[in-house]
Amino acid sequence: MGKSGKADGGSDMSGVKRAGDYLTAIFKLGRTERWAKAAYRSLETNEDRFGALERRIDDLNPRFDHLQRQIDQLQGQIDEQSDRWDGRTRQLKDGVKQQIHGETQSLMARNAELARNFVEVSRRLDQVLLATQKGETPPARPDPLPQKADGLSAVMDSFYHKLENKYRGTPSDIRSRLRIYLPDVESAVIRTDRKPVMDIGCGRGEWLGLLKDAGITAIGVDTNSVQIGEAQDQGLDARQGTARSALAEAEDNSLACITAHHLIEHLPFEEVLWITREAMRVLAPGGLLLFETPNVRNVLVGATSFHNDPTHLHPMTDPVLNVLFETVGFYPVETRHLHPHEKLAEFMAKPGFDPELANLMFGAQDLAILGHKPLKET
Repeated sequence: MGKSGKADGGSDMSGVKRAGDYLTAIFKLGRTERWAKAAYRSLETNEDRFGALERRIDDLNPRFDHLQRQIDQLQGQIDEQSDRWDGRTRQLKDGVKQQIHGETQSLMARNAELARNFVEVSRRLDQVLLATQKGETPPARPDPLPQKADGLSAVMDSFYHKLENKYRGTPSDIRSRLRIYLPDVESAVIRTDRKPVMDIGCGRGEWLGLLKDAGITAIGVDTNSVQIGEAQDQGLDARQGTARSALAEAEDNSLACITAHHLIEHLPFEEVLWITREAMRVLAPGGLLLFETPNVRNVLVGATSFHNDPTHLHPMTDPVLNVLFETVGFYPVETRHLHPHEKLAEFMAKPGFDPELANLMFGAQDLAILGHKPLKET
């Protein structure tokens, strides 16, 4: 009996615990259900709010689209106005540049005219001073320098003729190199109503031959009797004499062009100056003065080939010649660098070889300067 009573008591306690657990579970389930309902109500409220926001956004979208169209329209107007201003600014800049260029050219032409007037006064002053020293009436043109006539000169002429034949190039080579100047001379001949050309230092007559083939009347002058004889054998009008005597005997405004290929480096600078000044008198308006000389900016020319000719006195560089032509009044003045060495292209194409160094060594071997006597004064 005792054991059975204990067993019954234990069962009662276990039942009570289970009942308590059930009640606790029921209460928890109730709270969970309330929480779930509250969460569902909150979700519904949020959905309503989101719906309202979507409807508000839908209402605002047309306004945004309208504003965007207005912004695009304003941007287009701004771009169009900016383009107009840019175009106007470019027009103003171009107009100012053209005006400055025109005024600059006018001033340069006026300076050239003043230089020509000054040079002419200086030439006449020389004549007066020479005549005063001699006690004579001033000559129309300065007296030419006396010519040499001795045995040594004959040997010198023969030597120089052989030197040119051996190192300067064949007549065909020289004609090919000089052909580049034909358009310039033809234009000058046309501008001056087909007046003749004078080539001072004509040598073997390669340039005279080219001019003759082009139908241009030309006279050549050189002091070398051997070379003059060779030119005359070709039927060319080549005369022995100095540049000074030939120019001094020429009439005012009588020539279309005066050319001197590889002559000026043989002369004292004062003689080059005199030739340049006298050319201004002798050339007709629209005429051309053309000097070609070795380009000593080319290192090989300046260091070696220039000195192969013992009659070379000193190099004539493009800055010196430009200032000389401007001083005398030639306008416009053009400088050309011509006849690069045959190896220039090879060295320019070498990977890693400095192009500037290639040009210094194998660039233009000749320098040309062309000065125009204006057709009319400004």
